[in-house]
Amino acid sequence: MAIAGGSQLLGGAALLPFVLISPPHLSAISVSVAVTAVVFAVLCNGVAYLLYYRLIADIGPTKALTVTFMIPVFAMLWGALFLRESITANMVVGAALILAGTLLVTARARQVPSANIQK
Repeated sequence: MAIAGGSQLLGGAALLPFVLISPPHLSAISVSVAVTAVVFAVLCNGVAYLLYYRLIADIGPTKALTVTFMIPVFAMLWGALFLRESITANMVVGAALILAGTLLVTARARQVPSANIQK
């Protein structure tokens, strides 16, 4: 939990100089915008980091990393659903490769039965 919190604080601190260089217009920041930004920061980033680090502890870093492989597949789906973007054959092939690779990484290794060789 300390790593998740520290990475979020360090990320915010790294972005702070850019806000000081080019501050937003105060008229553009309403109460609803500020509340939405805080809710997204806490829920989308904070909780997601906590879940991700828990996933690392439960299933290991290699299998937990496969979650990030799915980002392009979901981006393609959300783009088609909400932005009416077209899905091409190359995109489908790419998504299939991503899914196949993820399956190979996360699938349990099969135990090969050892042959009882008698000498």
